[in-house]
Amino acid sequence: MSQDHGQCQALHLSDGSKCTKEATHADGVFCWFHSKQVYGLYKGYKRRNARLDELESEAPPYLKTSKVPLANQTFEDVQDQETLRTVHSHLFDRYVLTGQVIDARRLHHAHFYSLQIDYGHQAYLDKLSNNRHIILRSLEKLEKRTADVLYQQEKWFAWVRQAQEEEEATRDKEQKKIKQEAALFKRHRDKLQARLEQARREEEQKSQDAYLEAAFRERMEMSEDEWESDEAWDPIKDTDHDKRNHYIDLIRHFLWMDAVDIENNQDPSAEPKPQAEEAAEQQQEEDGQKPFKKGKKKAKAKPSAVTLGNQGSAGDSPTTDRGQDKLMAMQQQKKAKKAADQPMPDKNNIETEQEMRKRLSQGVDKKLENVWGFQLVGSLENPHETFTRTAPMTDNEIETAIKDVREIKLLLFCRLLLAQASLLPAALRASSVDEFLNDAEIVDSDLRDICLKLEDPSLQQIRDACADFARGDDAEVDAGDESTEDSDSEDEEEFGDMMGDYDHYRHLHTDEWFVKKLADHQGLKEPRQKSISSSQRSRVAICGKSVWNHASEKAMFRDGWLQFSIIAKDCDLKHAIQLCRNWAEFADLNLLTLWQFFPASNWTSWANNRLIQQLHELQFFPYFIDLEAQSRSRYFQTGGRGKGRRQHDMIETRNIIVGHMKRRDPVTRRFLQYLTMRTGELLVLVRDGRTGRVITAPPQKHLWTYRRKQGVGRASKNEWQNVLEVGPDYFDMTDVLREWRFGFDDYYDVFIWNLVPNESPLLLYNVIITELRTAWRMAQPADMYSHMEPQLRSLTREEDTMRTRKILPGEQVKSLWDVVTSEDVEFRLFSTSGSFTSFTPQGAGTGEMADSPYLFYTKANAVEDEILFPDELTSNKKNVHFREIRNSVSRLEHSGLPGHNKYWEKGLTAILAGEDFKEPLSKEMDTDEDSMWALPAIWKSGLEKLLQETLSAEQREVLEETGLDAIKESRLIADRLDSADPMEVMERERCTEFKAAFHDGDLEPGCTERYRQVQEIISTMLKTAHAESPDWVYYIAELMRWLEVESSDDDYYGDYGSDPWSHGFIVQDMVLAFSTMAMFFPEVDTTAHVTAFLKSEQCEAFRNSALFNPRERSKSRPDRRSRTSYKYRDSKFWTEWKAVLEKDRHFSDIYPFDWSLAIRPIIAKLYRAGVMAPAHLENDGRIVPGVATANTEPHRPDTLDLFINYDDPRRLFPITYPPHFTGPDKWPKLLPIAEDFAEKHHNARFALLRIWTAPHFYPLMLGMGNRQATSFQDSVSRPWEWKFLPKDMPGSELSMHNTTAKALESVKERLEDRIAYRGDLILVMAEDVAELLKNCTAATFAVQTRPWLREIDLWKSFINVDLGLLRELDPVWLD
Repeated sequence: MSQDHGQCQALHLSDGSKCTKEATHADGVFCWFHSKQVYGLYKGYKRRNARLDELESEAPPYLKTSKVPLANQTFEDVQDQETLRTVHSHLFDRYVLTGQVIDARRLHHAHFYSLQIDYGHQAYLDKLSNNRHIILRSLEKLEKRTADVLYQQEKWFAWVRQAQEEEEATRDKEQKKIKQEAALFKRHRDKLQARLEQARREEEQKSQDAYLEAAFRERMEMSEDEWESDEAWDPIKDTDHDKRNHYIDLIRHFLWMDAVDIENNQDPSAEPKPQAEEAAEQQQEEDGQKPFKKGKKKAKAKPSAVTLGNQGSAGDSPTTDRGQDKLMAMQQQKKAKKAADQPMPDKNNIETEQEMRKRLSQGVDKKLENVWGFQLVGSLENPHETFTRTAPMTDNEIETAIKDVREIKLLLFCRLLLAQASLLPAALRASSVDEFLNDAEIVDSDLRDICLKLEDPSLQQIRDACADFARGDDAEVDAGDESTEDSDSEDEEEFGDMMGDYDHYRHLHTDEWFVKKLADHQGLKEPRQKSISSSQRSRVAICGKSVWNHASEKAMFRDGWLQFSIIAKDCDLKHAIQLCRNWAEFADLNLLTLWQFFPASNWTSWANNRLIQQLHELQFFPYFIDLEAQSRSRYFQTGGRGKGRRQHDMIETRNIIVGHMKRRDPVTRRFLQYLTMRTGELLVLVRDGRTGRVITAPPQKHLWTYRRKQGVGRASKNEWQNVLEVGPDYFDMTDVLREWRFGFDDYYDVFIWNLVPNESPLLLYNVIITELRTAWRMAQPADMYSHMEPQLRSLTREEDTMRTRKILPGEQVKSLWDVVTSEDVEFRLFSTSGSFTSFTPQGAGTGEMADSPYLFYTKANAVEDEILFPDELTSNKKNVHFREIRNSVSRLEHSGLPGHNKYWEKGLTAILAGEDFKEPLSKEMDTDEDSMWALPAIWKSGLEKLLQETLSAEQREVLEETGLDAIKESRLIADRLDSADPMEVMERERCTEFKAAFHDGDLEPGCTERYRQVQEIISTMLKTAHAESPDWVYYIAELMRWLEVESSDDDYYGDYGSDPWSHGFIVQDMVLAFSTMAMFFPEVDTTAHVTAFLKSEQCEAFRNSALFNPRERSKSRPDRRSRTSYKYRDSKFWTEWKAVLEKDRHFSDIYPFDWSLAIRPIIAKLYRAGVMAPAHLENDGRIVPGVATANTEPHRPDTLDLFINYDDPRRLFPITYPPHFTGPDKWPKLLPIAEDFAEKHHNARFALLRIWTAPHFYPLMLGMGNRQATSFQDSVSRPWEWKFLPKDMPGSELSMHNTTAKALESVKERLEDRIAYRGDLILVMAEDVAELLKNCTAATFAVQTRPWLREIDLWKSFINVDLGLLRELDPVWLD
């Protein structure tokens, strides 16, 4: 009678499929074959369990006697190789046996009792797995210790150990590796299909053989016990062998060493699942969720249309916030706490050799999802044939690439082995990869780990392998030119400049760079990690492959990047650039990408559109762009005549571009300097990428990029609220949104935004492009390729496929440089109106190009650059930092007073040295030579000698009244600063800085040199101790008594008008005034010491100069423009300028070129001197009243000079003058006054004292409120503001005349009719020479004392002359 049996419940060990045979054994649970297999498996793991317990009890003596648990054991105390070998053998046996027990139990449960839950069984498995993991880690530590004992003397070992420690620090957990292993086999199931089929056939054959064997044994009447004792049914050995072969097959597949023809066994219906989906499923499994299956129909995402200027956050959907809207959303949600890691590319399964050949030979479609904005197709850089698909490579290129890739894969494998401590000994022993894979001592888990890394290597590991292949057998020399070390010697800054920048931009800095800089100067700099020197570099043989003991530190050449782009086929260029060692490597990679050199589908979107591509070509790389100011701004307000109240809702935004430029580069320095001078159109902030230091930034009120005004009432009475400002928070948010970043820090972070809100984005873009072309000094359109010449000369393009490739050695083909410079190329420049102008490289200097000189770099730019960058004329230094223009005025505005900075520097240096901050000040005395309170040495010695003589009662009374009756004791600088009036200290210190700016801005030929010669002579004289008669000291005391001033006058009035002679520097000013005038009175006995000094050998050239020959000097008038202001200048003077304004175009487009050539260097010199600066005003005539012009004057008919037209027809800038201001026509005429005085005094002597003025300005400060009224635009429409009174300002003569009157007000009461003045000219008269010395000294003292900004110009003065010489003078000398 037949009995019905169910289906066998076992799963096949080969592929996990369910057995379909009848369950005839084991109580109707399994078929006959599986009943024997399950019993054999059970008996096998029980036997191994017993052997495992026995093995643990047979541990080597070292492990038995050690008090350290195996989990914490490092084996550092083991020194002999034999003990290490014994322990390793024992642990290895335990590891293998434990693994077999675990695998057998899991197989037993998973394939035969999968529907039953046994928690005790699982707990025991977890315990065994933990023990196995501990043994594995101990084996790794033991291998490391063994390597220490065997190889620690090798040069390569230190680097290998470092790589192993880094690998151990980043090791994944075992549980995660198991899941990764499952995903690995899942991804490569089709690749291993041949082995699976073979295993399935073997299992089926074994089942049949077992049935036949059982029948035979029954016939032979074998005993059941003998049959059951057979170990043939234990499948663990076969399972272990299969698993190990799986790993080996995958490794061979990854290295293109496949033994099985996988291509013929692939299921054509099976589609590989994208790795992104597998990763998502794996994550769901880790979270305890089951992965869901997607339907067959997938909605195809349509790329969203992106308008020009929208790249704030790439990949955003149309409904998400973009640009600065996203920044505001982040600001509200406080999401910008930490920069997110860059998403790594989705590297799908590693290609086979056949797949790679197909891709390279046919090309692939480019991924254009991230391409937005204006595209220019059909150009030299972007041919139409390669716009949507990569160009196929030539056969020779493919063969070379395949050969190289195979070698690079081996190098990658060897480098991965170096980082695996447990695999290193086997890798060192093996002479080939096959020998390594067949090494029986390698455990399966190590093969699994290397499989996981080999299948998914990091981009850095791929890059290092490509670089290894590129360098070959040649060791790298120490590349000093590629070092990113910052050389302080190239950028030696004064303490005041650094401190000024730190304090001025304190609200913008993101790092304490100033403290670090000070520490560097004191030798407290933290040492950088040094790279391996040439003498330490060696090679190590891994699997028979010679590998260097260090990763390549040099920039990788284009061949290496070509191989990288082929291997990492789905990598985006935005990730590749992070692997560049320095800027030069990145710049080369960028240009090669722009010229379609790489056959990568994902690198096209690097330059999103033609506008961005132009910036990339000129080495400016934006990473955040928002050019939607016009669409985002609004102005809404309701009137107040209805029932409701007035309301307003206004938003203003500015376009902004943020990007990187090369640090310490001449082109970058020029470009950033040009931008800081374009304040009428844009604003710029520059950060140092290495230190976080803000190098330049606009005033704080201009930092906003998004502001709002809303409420009830009139909008004019409400204040703007800044929603977004460029600053630390802005830096962080844009850094979070960026899609790429550098792997080095040798760059500048550049923020550029509009000055005027709601403007067209093209206005900002055009200014940037124009200044970039100027910075690269492109004189014609063809020059746009000049900086690419080295790359283009080595590249060619296939005519049939448009494939850009490298020119091989000895190959005679047309290079890309030959193409761009050929006569067939035509350059077209498009205007905003849509018209265009065409040029050829040969004809760029003729026709319309010649008529439009402002399109490219011109001679006017060149002469300006000579002033802005004088070091470029004398040095070929390439590493130049960008810094703001430094001058004495900017130092005062940013850095504070020089004296304070000096003491701050000493105090901070003391802190860094561990001393008290006040320690340096406790040693500084006010009598020290460099102190502002120090008295001249000639005065101190003379006064001391005078006081030692026998003085009359009258003399003592004079000295007592003037405070000169005793020598004052020295005081500490700290005490002086505490007791001195801060305003007095400020005025005294700033005068030196202002005077330096004045004379740097004096553009009269030879004038500054003559001034400095005079100052050097006077300074030397004052520093010389007096050894002659001290009568001159008493003479000064009498003069001070006559002028009613005291040396000890500590009463300081902040109001200059109340008493200009009330300050603590009376003696210094009086000695200087007397010494200056005494040089011209050798016949007076009181000046004997001065006369003697001038007769010394060191003053011979000075004594024989024209300074002491007034009649000779009077024969020629000064080589400078006249002082006449716009108010009093003849209207005919502006005829040519009016003709320019009558034309339809903007004046900057048609500005006469010779005018621009003349005025731009003048403005640049005044800018460098600190006399003027770029104005943060819109370059509109309604806001900036003046325009710079060039013209000649009758006395200089061949010399064009700067004249500013302040025409104000709309009366937007009305100027009102006080009633006491009188015009030049009402000033007194000095010659008739002198003649009248000479008639009364027959021996009369005269002096014409001219207050120093520059050709273009007066030494009068211009208040902040008056600077806009005197601002002007230059020839290229850049706005400038004066910091001192310009002579072209309407009615400037009146201000100078009033200043002279105010300075002489006190002394005029004493001189009465012996002094007269006209503008900046003073006539001093006397009955004899002695009186003239007294009067001249008094007048000079009155002019040069507080506020210490005015001086007597000796070279334009005529001192101690008679009336005859005055009558011979040209009228210009008397005006």
